[in-house]
Amino acid sequence: MSNDTDTQKFYNGTSDRVFKTIANSGEEGKKFLEAILKTVFNKPVEVIRFLTVELPLEKEDVRKKTLDCLVLVDNDKYVNVEVNAQNRGYSDVVRNFAFLCSFYSQNVKKGKDYDIDNLYVQINLNFFTPKTDLIVRHSYVQHEEGILIDNFRIWDVFVENIKKLCYNDEEERDKYKYILMLDEDESGLEEFYPDDSIVQYYRREIMRLNSDADFVKELSEDEENLKMLNTEKKIAYKEGAKQNNIENARKMKEKGLEISLIKEITGLSEEEINKL
Repeated sequence: MSNDTDTQKFYNGTSDRVFKTIANSGEEGKKFLEAILKTVFNKPVEVIRFLTVELPLEKEDVRKKTLDCLVLVDNDKYVNVEVNAQNRGYSDVVRNFAFLCSFYSQNVKKGKDYDIDNLYVQINLNFFTPKTDLIVRHSYVQHEEGILIDNFRIWDVFVENIKKLCYNDEEERDKYKYILMLDEDESGLEEFYPDDSIVQYYRREIMRLNSDADFVKELSEDEENLKMLNTEKKIAYKEGAKQNNIENARKMKEKGLEISLIKEITGLSEEEINKL
């Protein structure tokens, strides 16, 4: 008899590791990434070179969690781009902002002077539910009077809002298909633009990675480590909150407040309060 625990999770392009592994996989991966970036920039994009392609210790064909590249936009403007897929919300936002600062710092100081001309953009493909109706949100480093650093940007792409836009609009669906495909499950991918070469490549790579036991094991262990970390944070928060309640109850007891009132305010039991 099978149950839910026997079913292997299906990993798609909403996983940052999966997305970057596919994008870093040779010439076809480059075309896949160019299709994504062309959709975001809404202009022709050519990936000139990858700036950081690191290999993990375990497997040579699996790329690490970095995707930095130099691209040519509309045949006339060079842009340094970092790309991420994020699906956990605020924790991803903080992590990726730290990566962008490091990326900008490493590259802007090369040469005889600081690079204030070339644009540095972090593109985040967001697969969590946004608190905005925007398709793409552009963020800048700025002060009260305006933009502080002109060549440092964050572009957040909200896939849930793209889905709403494309729900009854075939033309918009064609425009955003390469972003939409990233969030398709196994059955959805079977019928998703079956004649498109970019989608075909993505579909093959997704199925290949999901059938790679070592790759899936690494992803599942990453997720398990994250769950453990989040659980530890939750426990620490609860313990801290309880300790705070104990200290408050102690002060209330010293001031002669009724046990029943202290119990109501702090949530501690009568036995816990009497022990103070």
